[in-house]
Amino acid sequence: MNSTRDPLHGCSAARPLRIATSLPLFMMLLFAGQNALANISASERTALLDLYASTNGSQWINSAGWGGGVGTECAWFGVTCAPDGNSVEQLSLANNQLSGPLPSNLQDLSSLTLLFLGNNAITGSIPPLAGMQELRDFAIGSNLLSGPIPPINALTHLSSFDVGNNQLNGTTPDISGLTALYLFDLSDNQIGGGVPALSNLPLLASFNVSDNQLTGHLPSLAGLTNLHSFYVSDNQLGGPAPALPSPNALTANGSRLCPNLLQPSTSPEWDAATGTTPWYLNCADDTIFRNGFDSNP
Repeated sequence: MNSTRDPLHGCSAARPLRIATSLPLFMMLLFAGQNALANISASERTALLDLYASTNGSQWINSAGWGGGVGTECAWFGVTCAPDGNSVEQLSLANNQLSGPLPSNLQDLSSLTLLFLGNNAITGSIPPLAGMQELRDFAIGSNLLSGPIPPINALTHLSSFDVGNNQLNGTTPDISGLTALYLFDLSDNQIGGGVPALSNLPLLASFNVSDNQLTGHLPSLAGLTNLHSFYVSDNQLGGPAPALPSPNALTANGSRLCPNLLQPSTSPEWDAATGTTPWYLNCADDTIFRNGFDSNP
């Protein structure tokens, strides 16, 4: 018989002292056991199961626990729940051989703060994310995703957003209200349009939109005093290089402006930040052909 149940189900009146001293411990163990079971909503469970089904869960490197009975979800590999077990807070399945599209109901994981799905073989488009109002970290780089990036401007807690090294197109999303944004990476895609305004993102430290099809002028960097790296190379950007933030926190040799179609100008600060003197030395280095354009349409 289970020893934690003995005080209530297998004791005699001859052992009252053991009952009195064991009952608080029994209640603590019982409460802990209840918290170990998930109590997530049916929609969250369905979203997890749909993710498993649509990304060939049986072929994942690690799928321990997935598909288990109701109440086991917090023990599934890569799933982290809130302390009370009532919602999924983190989903971390990077480098786990996911393949196929993401389900459209992924945003039903509405309490999610972290979603890491990078370095897999996920195809299709990024599903709507607007329902993930608590999302802070989103990383789905190095997959096979295509189509446009869905709106993210309502995700006001967002700190990092990484969709680099995919096959995404469309334009850069509106990030104007994401005042907590620290890292933004759209590199190695097929994104067109212009670079969004950045000066209202005071915490931005790493910005990378290199290897896309961006046009227009670079935005002001005023107020970005936490900016450490700035990568916009291999696009079709023109106009002048922006003035560096003041004070300037850009790391030496930690940024890239070229190749692009930028206007040459003297700037020892950009020379230092790019590690190239002058910074514009390679700016006209076959930019159009690097980005997959044909000069004879």
